[in-house]
Amino acid sequence: MAISLQFTLLNPAAGKEEAFVQWYSKLHAARGVLTPGILAAQCFRRIDGPWPQGVHDYLNIWEFDDPTYALEQLEIVRGTDKMPWSDTVDRDGIQPPTMWIRAQVRNGARVPSDSSNRGTCVLMLANALEGRGQAFEDAILKQGGLTNLADLPGVLSVDFLTLAEKQIRGNCRKYPLALLFELHDEQAGMGALRDVLPTLPELDEGRWLAPVFRPFTAKLNKHEGADRLRAAERQDSA
Repeated sequence: MAISLQFTLLNPAAGKEEAFVQWYSKLHAARGVLTPGILAAQCFRRIDGPWPQGVHDYLNIWEFDDPTYALEQLEIVRGTDKMPWSDTVDRDGIQPPTMWIRAQVRNGARVPSDSSNRGTCVLMLANALEGRGQAFEDAILKQGGLTNLADLPGVLSVDFLTLAEKQIRGNCRKYPLALLFELHDEQAGMGALRDVLPTLPELDEGRWLAPVFRPFTAKLNKHEGADRLRAAERQDSA
């Protein structure tokens, strides 16, 4: 069971988007899920949304069973044959915050869905007003905020997350709070959330963003990752 997530936000190198998509969503994701501590991965591409969008067009959601352990294992394999890098990635712009899942609420209507894969997601990365971080968390966790958000039309579930102590990059601390919305209806969900997100209690109105990402791969687990790498090896040797 995943208890933390890493949101790897990134872009392809100039002129290499097609090769990037092939490498990142297939080989890199497959190698990643075979790393101890990583449970699953799924890749997404940004679509237009009504809120501040940031600068990243791609997202990979990695599921961890323990963030400290998983990041330590990634440091061991990164750059080796087990986790080679590619020149198809714009390395300078990567932002991979690792975050604890503090709570998750599903829509009270129990909307039928395929729980093995995530659908379209809104990733809200945010800051509370100065000195009001605990008040922000209390509004989400103790005053019914998360349940109310999950029960909005078009919303399937919402997770509340906060930064893990260990991070790959220091710039990940720019946004210490996150809400991950999964939508079962893009139009209805974004319409319902449009005016709600900017008015969340204690939100710093100048320091948040909420890009919308649509999946373009299924979620990959360890077994599927191993199968994919074996298939790639057979193709290379053919």
